[in-house]
Amino acid sequence: MLLNTPTGLPTALMDAVEALAAFSFFVLIWCWFISKNKSPIKDWPFVGMLPGVLLNASRIHYYFSHLLRQSNHTIKIKGPWFSNLNFILTSDPENIHYILSTSFANFNKGPNFKEVFEVLGDGILVADSDSWKMQRKLTHTLFRQSNFLSLLETTAQQKVQNGLFKILDHASESGLQVDMQDLCQRFTFDVTWVFLLGSDLNSLSVELPAVPFAKAPDDTHEVLLQRHLKPRSLWRLQKWFQVGVEKKAITAAETFDNFIYHHISLKRELNNRKSDRDEADENDGSSDLISFLMQEEVMKKCNNNSAKPHDEFLRDSVMNLLSAGRDTSSTTLTWFFWLVATNPLIKINTRDWTLFPNESRNPWRFPSFAELNKLAYLHATLCETLRLYPPVPINRKASIKPDTLPSGHQVNQETEILLSIYTMGRMQEIWGADASAFNPDRWISDKGKIIDVPSYKFNTFSAGPRTCVGKDLAFMELKIAAAAIIWSYDLHVATGAQSASSLALHMEHGLKVNVTTKTIL
Repeated sequence: MLLNTPTGLPTALMDAVEALAAFSFFVLIWCWFISKNKSPIKDWPFVGMLPGVLLNASRIHYYFSHLLRQSNHTIKIKGPWFSNLNFILTSDPENIHYILSTSFANFNKGPNFKEVFEVLGDGILVADSDSWKMQRKLTHTLFRQSNFLSLLETTAQQKVQNGLFKILDHASESGLQVDMQDLCQRFTFDVTWVFLLGSDLNSLSVELPAVPFAKAPDDTHEVLLQRHLKPRSLWRLQKWFQVGVEKKAITAAETFDNFIYHHISLKRELNNRKSDRDEADENDGSSDLISFLMQEEVMKKCNNNSAKPHDEFLRDSVMNLLSAGRDTSSTTLTWFFWLVATNPLIKINTRDWTLFPNESRNPWRFPSFAELNKLAYLHATLCETLRLYPPVPINRKASIKPDTLPSGHQVNQETEILLSIYTMGRMQEIWGADASAFNPDRWISDKGKIIDVPSYKFNTFSAGPRTCVGKDLAFMELKIAAAAIIWSYDLHVATGAQSASSLALHMEHGLKVNVTTKTIL
């Protein structure tokens, strides 16, 4: 029997009505609270902002840009309460300048960086303090040697002449479609391997031979991005069980080690045979990185500043510079060719500006260093490509001591900070109302010279003491390949372009093109 209240309604029904009213009141309060919370990403109980990040993992760079536009270019991302997945995301130029330059001493890679990027060992890209200083000094010394510069220039030209040209000629004559991203990766892989170990892998041939090593970098980039987005305990658990993307990381690391250590051994045997045979010319065999690092005087410096065995140090050096040389340059070339091919006016202008002192319009010849530096429009087009599609779209830092960023955000000791270089390249506050447009002219002054944009605004090559040591070499390699291809061929894009959600901003499905050979009048 149900008891009635003074209103005539059963007690149980009144209890239900009261419970519903209380719940509705709670929902209204919660909605009000949410409406007052101006953060563009929802902070859920217990799990923080992780759901929003994971749901947008497939377009993470675009999503980060969206968050930053809605939050004055700096936002604190909170992970689950049980994790340490909290970080500050910023694209504020003042913050970037402060972290990378003004207060450089208080921001390093952080205690978790080496664990996340363990595949790189203790190489120059991950090292801090004395180890980083030593490696940067050695790398800078090598990159300034005339025989090394000559090796890089000659190798790049040969790979264009005997590799890219032959493949593209074959594609043009046969009506075949080619993947320019694959070709660019093979080109930069071969060139980088020559100046690292002095041997040619010959991956850039008409047969397009399978390269077992080639897939490992792409798998690694996918894994590294996932480690940035997942709680540490989760990806470590996946690694322990060897499941998911972490299984790819293990396989890739084994591939790297087997391949690199094998070639280090071959290089040592070759150098030993040269020493036993005769006292070779001092420049013979020492142009490449490994020969340079195997010199007795250099080995002593390395051993004094590294607790690792020398072969492991060599492996880390090769791994880091291979990652920097192969992935960044190939990504830039791929986006460059897509942008030029899909912007006809840019194509015409770029072709005109690559005439250099060659008014007779004879068939292609490789320009000299001086001539390359005169190609202002080509340089501007490459810079514009790097602005919109930075090969490394995120830079990661951590505070050593508590600090306050220029934006007013407080950072505690060991606070992780992600610098969105991708977002910086598309900010109207930096580049104007047409920031999203591809416009190489923004880089050229009224006098036809390249406009120097501060590194804390154009941060593709980083800034401050850790500015990319190979910047000039990268531009040389890019210009050699870019000028040769746009002079000699028309590329007709067959498919759309989509950037991958990766720590290297390559194209998700490659760049399929049809090729026609230009007729030089």
